[in-house]
Amino acid sequence: MAPRKPENERKVNSFRPFGKIASHVDPMVLWTFLGLFLISIVLLAFQLDGREDCSNTDIKLSHIQNSNSKAYAVGEVITFNAESADKKIADYSWEFGDSSARATGRQVYHSFNKAGSYMITLTSGKCTWRKEVLVIMNTPAATSSQPDIFPVIDGPAEAFAGRPVTFTNSTPTAKSWTWRLLQDNAEPHGGSSVTYTFSSPGERTLSLIINGDSSHMVLKHITVFPARAPQHEEQPEPAFNPVPLPAPTPEAPVKKEEPRPTISDDEFKYMLTQVTLKQKTANDFAQYLCNNLNARVVLNTNDVDNFTHFCQRIYGKKKFKIERVNLAKDEKGCVKEILIMYDRKKVLGIF
Repeated sequence: MAPRKPENERKVNSFRPFGKIASHVDPMVLWTFLGLFLISIVLLAFQLDGREDCSNTDIKLSHIQNSNSKAYAVGEVITFNAESADKKIADYSWEFGDSSARATGRQVYHSFNKAGSYMITLTSGKCTWRKEVLVIMNTPAATSSQPDIFPVIDGPAEAFAGRPVTFTNSTPTAKSWTWRLLQDNAEPHGGSSVTYTFSSPGERTLSLIINGDSSHMVLKHITVFPARAPQHEEQPEPAFNPVPLPAPTPEAPVKKEEPRPTISDDEFKYMLTQVTLKQKTANDFAQYLCNNLNARVVLNTNDVDNFTHFCQRIYGKKKFKIERVNLAKDEKGCVKEILIMYDRKKVLGIF
């Protein structure tokens, strides 16, 4: 028989923590509470991991003509630059507080049309930065000292990548020039002319300020096309020595045919009448028949004979009365066929 344990030892071993709570709460409630607690910890970890550091960016403003004044004039082009140690940030959005359209980029340019105080707002992701800008009117002294000059940029509006292009200004009263391309990290240049070589195609904008008067800054838009392929110099063609042509042989003179004598139907009829009177013969018609004395003769549309035999038949026949003669000629005017209509009754017995 096992020895009996002391009474105080039995009480210690039978003690269970949260025993009373577990006996009164459903275990599913406890598991649900534990799951929600774990989800909260995970969400908190994600928020801490995705938090952006907004302390490494600052708004920098500068005059485009490199003035040291902290106030800006109406119409003056101001350079806004987002200086940040994190170079990966690129989606900057600017609001200028004058109801103008937003601008995007690390460096932008803007001018104000009215004097006053404007709050500039820069946004990137979840970070927001603000800076106040004071815009004042030009003083009368400054206005009187600066003439109303609107410079003109002389130069092409189109260029090719990789080729230098020069822009000049010939304003008579100009004493200083400030050239600058309106793009990120562009440096100003002085002098009455400036030369640029664009490395890539696209649209460019060139600004010019003379005598430090930014209110009369002018812009020139330039379209840059892709670089052209180098053109090969054309090799000169070898000299051409023509072979002398043989002297042309004289052509034999072409004999022109003498025009054939023409005769009308009535004239031919009259000559046939002279045959009946023994005044002409068939040979007198040779020139009109082109020496074809055997030309076809049709009598009253049904009797056919040749011209020589026909003339022999009517020779000396005074009673042979010809009513009508129709001549058929070729393209040369030669009589090829003769149609003769005569009165059968009067010459009955002759034909």
